[in-house]
Amino acid sequence: MIDVQKVSKNFILHNQNGTTISVFNNLSLQVHAGECIALYGQSGAGKSTLLRSLYANYKPTAGAIAIRHGENMIDIVSAPPRKILEVRKHTVGYVSQFLQVIPRVSALNIVAEARKELTGNTEEALEKARTLLHRLNIPERLWNLAPATFSGGEQQRVNIARGFAVDYPVLLLDEPTASLDAINRQIVVDLIHEAKAKGTAVVGIFHDDEVREAVADRVIDMQSMENAA
Repeated sequence: MIDVQKVSKNFILHNQNGTTISVFNNLSLQVHAGECIALYGQSGAGKSTLLRSLYANYKPTAGAIAIRHGENMIDIVSAPPRKILEVRKHTVGYVSQFLQVIPRVSALNIVAEARKELTGNTEEALEKARTLLHRLNIPERLWNLAPATFSGGEQQRVNIARGFAVDYPVLLLDEPTASLDAINRQIVVDLIHEAKAKGTAVVGIFHDDEVREAVADRVIDMQSMENAA
């Protein structure tokens, strides 16, 4: 589902005399359907940078990232913006560390939006959103409110519900359980297992050791990969 070949990423600090920061070099990995890969390493090792590169938020300095999109492998490093948007709509979901949404949109509509856009079925998308919000213990009295005033844990659960509302073939998770209590962490673990059972390829960052051990089929140590390269 994902084929990363000799990917490097540098950041150039133009406001600091063009200083170049090398995040990682010549990383290669593959992720298969129904498999969960956990990215591991100290802060600054490049875990989130690699995840954002897989979502095409960051463009690697070198290398290729091929995503299976339908019957084809698409190199998202060289793909035009229109193709990237198509891949995101149909193939790759992303749960970031923080909920970033349009103000004043209700939690229910935030969760339903991607599925509604994909299927064109508003009521079915809303029903899926209701199911996820209920499962993730978001009180029904909050569903029609914008989540700006929710607690951090509630916002993250809305974020998770949005990511799982579509059965994406590829799912990227950036510390999805970081602000959750034990009960809701287990719910997220269950959702990941269910996605894997449907054939979803998952790449995630999990700082909670128990969560990582529960969901990961392989752990990728970013420093070891770079040293090997």
